[in-house]
Order: sequence, then C-alpha cells, then structure tokens
Amino acid sequence: MIRLGVDPGFGNFKVATVTPDGVRVAVVPSVVGVGETDLGMLSIGNLGRRRRRREPDRVAFGGVEYLVGEGVSRYARPVQRMDFLRLSDGPELRALFYDAVFRLLGGGSHRDVTLMVGLPVEVMADRERARETLRSLKRWMVARHRFAVNDQPVVLQVADVKVMAQPAGTFFAWGLGNDGRWVRAKGDLKAPVAVCDIGFNTLDLFAVQGGEVVARFTGGDTAGMRRTAELLIQAVRAEHGVELSLHEADALLRLKRPVIYTADGEVSLKAPVRQALDTAAAGIVTFVEQRWGNGRQFAHLLFTGGGAEVLREALLRQYPHGVVLPDPVSANAVGLARYAVRVFG
Repeated sequence: MIRLGVDPGFGNFKVATVTPDGVRVAVVPSVVGVGETDLGMLSIGNLGRRRRRREPDRVAFGGVEYLVGEGVSRYARPVQRMDFLRLSDGPELRALFYDAVFRLLGGGSHRDVTLMVGLPVEVMADRERARETLRSLKRWMVARHRFAVNDQPVVLQVADVKVMAQPAGTFFAWGLGNDGRWVRAKGDLKAPVAVCDIGFNTLDLFAVQGGEVVARFTGGDTAGMRRTAELLIQAVRAEHGVELSLHEADALLRLKRPVIYTADGEVSLKAPVRQALDTAAAGIVTFVEQRWGNGRQFAHLLFTGGGAEVLREALLRQYPHGVVLPDPVSANAVGLARYAVRVFG
C-alpha cells in the first residue's frame, strides 16, 4: 500500500509519503496553464543565460495537455482560481495532483494508493461543505487514473480518500513518528497546542488539547499571503504600469533582491515589497491576537505554511515562545502522510 499525504495549497501543491528510508516530499508550484513548451528553432544562440531554468511539466490527460509548475508564465497565461471549489475537482486540481504524484513516485504503475487530503479549517468546520468536498474528491480520485507527464505514462490506482484539516498535518508532523505513533512526551498529547498555518490563500488557526479540538481557539480566514501579493500587484501597476500575476508577485516577495524590468529599465521593488510584507504581517498578527491574545495559554505554539517562513521575524517578535517548524511549506503534507500510516494501517 502506498499512503500519501496531500496538501493542495493555493501557493504550492504538496504530496508526501513515508518509505523505509524516511519521508519523501514533492512540492509543485500551484500554477497551471494551457500552452506548448516547444519553441521550434527559436533562440538567441549562445548569448545570455547559461543555466537553463526548469521547464514546466507537461501533464496530459483526457486528450488535453497542461503546463504545470515552474515557468508556466513564460509559455501560457496562468490559471488563478482562488475559490474553495477548486479544492474538490477541476482540470487544474487534477493536473497539479498528477504532476505532484509523478514527481514523488515516478512513472509506471502504482497500485493500492490511499490518500489523506488536507482541507482548510473553514471548509472542515462546515460539516455539509466538508462532506460535499469529500464526496467530490472521492468521485474522481477513487479510480484508475491514466495520464502522462513529459511523455512518461503513469497508471495510478487510488483505493480510498480521507480528509483532515490542513493544520492538523503540522500537529501530526510535530508529534508522530514515521510509523504513525506518538513520539513526543505523553504530557504533550494532553497539553494545549496551537498551530497557526499561513498559506497563500488561507490563514488557519487550530488548537488541540487532550486529543480534542478546542473550538474557541480554532478558525480560518482567506487572509494568507495572497493579500500581500495583491498589495504588491497594485503598487507595481500604479507605479510602473506593469501587470503581475499572483504567483509572480508571490515569488518577488521571497527574493532578497526583488527587481522587474520595465520600459524604464531595471526597477528595484525592495520598498513596495517591504511595505506589502509589513501590512500583511500587521493584518495576520491582528487576526491571531483576536483569537489567541498573547498565546500564553498554549504549552506549544507552532507556526507553519509558506507565509510563516516569510513573516518569521514579525511572528516571533509578537509570540517569542512560538516555533516556526522546519520546512514549514511541506509540514502539513508530511504530517498527513504519517497520519495516513496510522489510519490506513
């Protein structure tokens, strides 16, 4: 049995599995477009960049080929769906899932695959919405899938799908071993533990104590790093007349030297990036404070998600007893994979 933890984030799509050699993870930027990477004989010879950038993967299924992952914007207009329905079905979700599975498992035939899929707290807190999302996922996921990535055929047989809240994955990554068993002190399982998961389109707060979710300190919002990217897009459009996609803006937020090229030449975006990050950090900290106050009621306070790494300084300044998990981008997927070992046996 192949047990996968799946975190279908709006910024990155993550898949993890536990193997005898440890945990393996595949991370794919959540960017999909329709186009071609074959430019024929177009080139500028041996001038310019010597190291080739990674080409987007070509994912083919249902008679259509999609470009997925890094560099899509160089060949096609990226699809930028940010609604929660995108988490249940659609060609974009399928293309990302297929590409991530291919990067993790490779080509060929993979049978008896089970999935533990993470969903935002807002979705899981609404019982009917969560059930409908699970039904939608099972309708297309529990099947025999045939697709190709970069012309390499893949057959994937999915036997079962279950769902959990995405930040629960971080709790499992923190507390479970690769065999699905609790590895921390027994007292940590009884103690109050809080997880703040800052994704691209979601900000999830999740608190547990004694094996139960603490509703008072649990909630979600669409106040993730997307808001920060939108602030940068607006600033660049107003100042330079250049239009950025959400994922292009998000990538600039993470660079030490963010620059773009315009009709006026090379332009540094250091100031607008700093302003956007400061504004986002203030909004996120305000949301967290409204739910958690100073957070001193938690024995352990964990920050995770891609936004936690970018806003590390602001978060730990406000919550000095908090911890940003190692590799926070993939922590949810890793924990869901470990929990899948426990659930699926």
